[in-house]
Amino acid sequence: MWTKTIFRKMELKNYRTLNNFINLEESKLIVDWINNIQEIDGRPNEHLLNVKKSINGKSNIFDISRSQLTQYVTKFQSIYEVLNSVPEFINKLVLKISNEFNLPNDNVFLQVIDMNKGGIIPPHYDSSIKGYINYKCNISVVSENYNFYIESESINIKQYDIYCFESSLYKHWTNEFSSRRVLLSFGFIIPYNLLGRCESDPRVRMSERIQKYFQKNG
Repeated sequence: MWTKTIFRKMELKNYRTLNNFINLEESKLIVDWINNIQEIDGRPNEHLLNVKKSINGKSNIFDISRSQLTQYVTKFQSIYEVLNSVPEFINKLVLKISNEFNLPNDNVFLQVIDMNKGGIIPPHYDSSIKGYINYKCNISVVSENYNFYIESESINIKQYDIYCFESSLYKHWTNEFSSRRVLLSFGFIIPYNLLGRCESDPRVRMSERIQKYFQKNG
């Protein structure tokens, strides 16, 4: 039985979680695929090089929609060369997330993160585009239970859970992991108004300033 939690403390009005979004068989299928991904060296910017060192593992980005928006965002978030081909079960997961959380799926990319023991996600904001929010839906495929931090909030995540949040508007991070961690991080590029935001929103203005900084220093 799925258990949904809509998180509305403070400003996190669009944060959502769902327990057991995938099962053991799906987890094995995902891990088998990830184990066989072949990285192609890219030219990550200095910010991504620091992230690469922190995760103690690998991170691959797949441009699922291959739209103008996803091509733009993946350029700034990819450590290795951006890949395009994903298996059909990944496309089915996109539709499942879209239907469950009522998200448009015309601008979607995927970041696959495979961390070894000692890996950590450092505090950061995700890249976005003026007029849009980078809305992440993360599936914990393989992991110990862990706390995921968004600003001053701490949310406990279990294996097979999914959690969705405005990753370009809120600083987020994890503590160090003591075992392997595999994560599917789906990025939905969504217009401000569909998430109840507008250009005058303080969070949106901050996100736009951060994006300009990435563009200048990428």
